[in-house]
Amino acid sequence: MVGRWTHSFEEDHDGLSVYRRDDFAFPPARGRRGVEFRADGTFVERLIGRGDAPEEHLGQWEPSGVVARGATGSALVVNATADRLELAWQ
Repeated sequence: MVGRWTHSFEEDHDGLSVYRRDDFAFPPARGRRGVEFRADGTFVERLIGRGDAPEEHLGQWEPSGVVARGATGSALVVNATADRLELAWQ
């Protein structure tokens, strides 16, 4: 899970938010949110702010991979593979 992930909202399903690595071939979009899991336990939530400027909100995640805290609450990691991450925001 460590690394940067970009929201692939076209793939969201069943209340889950789907994220892909930055090198994924995303369709054109005005802007995309993202998250980053750092090895030191820092969690960064990247939101689209005023005037489409990115806003970063820091939180923490547990190495177990089950909980992350960000600006919009906590998230449960439901599925994680090398190229796809699914989060249930709570």
